Amino acid sequence: TDKDLHRFVWQSSPTTPRLDFRLTRVTFGVSSSSFVANMCVKQNALDFAMEHPNAAKVVNESFYVDDCLTGSDTPEGAVELHQEIQALFDKGGFLLRKWNSSDPSVPQHIDPDLQDSQCTLSISDPESYTKTLGIEWNSSTDHFRLTVADLPQVHGLTKRALVSDIAKTFDVLGWYSPTIVKAKILLQMPWSEKIGWDDPVPNTILEEWLQWRSELHLLSSHHTPRCYYPKGVTINSMQLHGFSDASERAYSGVVYLRMVDSNGTVHTSMVMAKTRVAPIKRQTIPRLELCGALVMSQILSQCKDVLKIPTDHTYAWTDSTIVLNWLQGSPRRFKVFIGNRVAQIMEHIPPDRWGHVVSEDNPADCASRGLYPSEILTHTLWWNGPEWLKLDPEQWPKQSKVEAVSSAEEVDEMCSATCTALVQTPPLIPFDRFSTFIHLVRVTTWVIRFGDNCRSKKRNTQMRKGPLSVQELNCATYYWVKVIQNESWNSEIDSVKKGSKLKQTSRILSLNPFLDEAEILRVGGRQENAKLSFDNRHPIILPSNHPLVKLLIRSEHRRLLHAGHLLTSAPLSRRYHIVGGHKAIKSVTRSCIICRRRSAKPNPQLMGQPPKERVTPDAVFNNVGLDYAGPIYLKQGSTRKPVTVKAYVCVFVSLSTKAVHIEAVSDLTSEAFLACLTRFVSRRGKPTLLWSDHGTNFVGAKRILKELYEFLQENQTNQAVADFCSTQGIQWNFIP
Repeated sequence: TDKDLHRFVWQSSPTTPRLDFRLTRVTFGVSSSSFVANMCVKQNALDFAMEHPNAAKVVNESFYVDDCLTGSDTPEGAVELHQEIQALFDKGGFLLRKWNSSDPSVPQHIDPDLQDSQCTLSISDPESYTKTLGIEWNSSTDHFRLTVADLPQVHGLTKRALVSDIAKTFDVLGWYSPTIVKAKILLQMPWSEKIGWDDPVPNTILEEWLQWRSELHLLSSHHTPRCYYPKGVTINSMQLHGFSDASERAYSGVVYLRMVDSNGTVHTSMVMAKTRVAPIKRQTIPRLELCGALVMSQILSQCKDVLKIPTDHTYAWTDSTIVLNWLQGSPRRFKVFIGNRVAQIMEHIPPDRWGHVVSEDNPADCASRGLYPSEILTHTLWWNGPEWLKLDPEQWPKQSKVEAVSSAEEVDEMCSATCTALVQTPPLIPFDRFSTFIHLVRVTTWVIRFGDNCRSKKRNTQMRKGPLSVQELNCATYYWVKVIQNESWNSEIDSVKKGSKLKQTSRILSLNPFLDEAEILRVGGRQENAKLSFDNRHPIILPSNHPLVKLLIRSEHRRLLHAGHLLTSAPLSRRYHIVGGHKAIKSVTRSCIICRRRSAKPNPQLMGQPPKERVTPDAVFNNVGLDYAGPIYLKQGSTRKPVTVKAYVCVFVSLSTKAVHIEAVSDLTSEAFLACLTRFVSRRGKPTLLWSDHGTNFVGAKRILKELYEFLQENQTNQAVADFCSTQGIQWNFIP
């Protein structure tokens, strides 16, 4: 069905008919081409994986876009694998081309039309190469070399020319990353100095760049063996070793494969490497070392998964003791930059697989500093790793436990945690056991009196007796007010005591608060000279989210016999200023069960379904509802002495359009209504359906019309009258 999305019309000449074509293959050039091509190959392998399991495994693991890089241990196995892969692709209608092999006997079993153009020349011409994934492969000697393009002569070196030269080198596995990162470091210098694309670069960069540019062609003379170990050797064990390092300009990671054959000989080979240029914004060396460790852990984990090497045969090395300290323990103890990267490294490589290596034996050191092409060709440490890799594990650098944090860089990256302990005196009694604020205040007053009387007995002073006084109740109220304010405005109270300004984020900054003699926070305001009480001029400041404040509002609401929120807030505002009180009071009144029951409204009765005449479009006044209105009074007789008579209004309503026709009726008799109906029919036309209530005049009119209609229907002698009445019949319906 997707083929119809790629149609086009073609006409070779004006005289020939137009033809309609559609593409039957994957179209290159649309945005989905690469996805469709890969999914077709993957789906074909999935559909026939049971018939060709080895070929399906090759498709899933050894295909990169449309290139297949795979092999076998023997020529016979390679031929068999080729036949199975081709059989798998034949199921989907694919034809694989450009086959090549390092063994000359394998291409003999492949159709010459399907072989690579260099396959037949590889034996006679040892310098013939096949390009694959940006590198060149010589099948006769079975080695790779980097594809180096000829750099054109340039008259003036600009930043645009630098980018062009770097883009012409494609090193997919990072074998030559030390010399490529050298060019990237040089490119970063004019970028940091904000030099334009076509402006000449400074002389400090020019000499180094010309040297790198003149030596770049030397990379094509270096050969990298395709096999990690010599042919014909039986490998008993494999290990992966990753090294990371960083400098002020770049950081890097490189992975080596250590193999031990059946004779005990150790072979080492580089697997892959990756470099990154340090950001323009300067970072500390320990942070760059950690970034290098992260890059190395990522490629080491990737190599471990591809080569199917277990984690206990994987080793990670760095020359930074600070990074090793960071990898011990939880990442949560560090700041975000360090903590995130430490957590990612731990996901790839466990901390117990890390060790310390000196800088002289760290091959990643040359990648972080950069090398010229002439230097990397003979750099043994880069291509084979440190010499101690070929020794027994007992002679490797000891992976001793790192010491505790000691350097200034490590201390700076630690998270600083400030713990503030607030010691609060518990209230006299638990206030959550009371349902009203008045009850809480009275119980608190009795408790305070009991304590005062106990102290008075020891001092031989007069004890308090009798009912509770107003002063005692106010004292208990102020006690709970201070509890609320200390829990909610503690920092504001300290600032007011010290005479300092409140924070700009404080909610009571605009109230100009102050502390009275009882150390209660009150509103400042401008009513100092008003003839009002002290509580009214300077109300007590309270928060709206404290449970005691809600208890106070609820008590006032009940005292006012469940008043509304406006009436409840009025007496409270004479003594208290509740920040956000309008919302809090409304919340209390709305949650009151008694108020909700009192304000509940019965559910409205559902209206019945209207008749079909009301909802069906029809001619105006074809279906009519009618009723009487009135009475009205009309003047009848002479102009000087008119007689006032009672009359009524008959209202005709169209059921389909709501149009209204009004007729005056002299009385409520059936004869008067029939006259009114006659006038309506003469003016608006005859309806087919009338709706009315059970008025006696309506019932009488229906009976008269029915008798007249039946009389005319029975009298067949006058055919004209019968036909006329049969067409003039009106159906009359009464509502219940």
